[in-house]
Amino acid sequence: MKLGRYAVWTSLIDLAPDAAVACAQKIEALGYSALWIPEATIREPFALSSFILANTKKLIMATGIANIYARDASAMRGGQ
Repeated sequence: MKLGRYAVWTSLIDLAPDAAVACAQKIEALGYSALWIPEATIREPFALSSFILANTKKLIMATGIANIYARDASAMRGGQ
């Protein structure tokens, strides 16, 4: 996996899931290699990342930091 030189950071918080995927597909089509999303939003970032990855070809998803206080065993199991 190579992150590449250019990436996009956005929260996607105001987008419905299908709109978030469309946004990610547009970012990928523009040639960006990675999409960074924050941990501190309403959505579970790993589930959202999985959904986006399933609907893009080679985009890399990154959260930057997985908050240890939000990532206990129960939260991780729920995200699974």
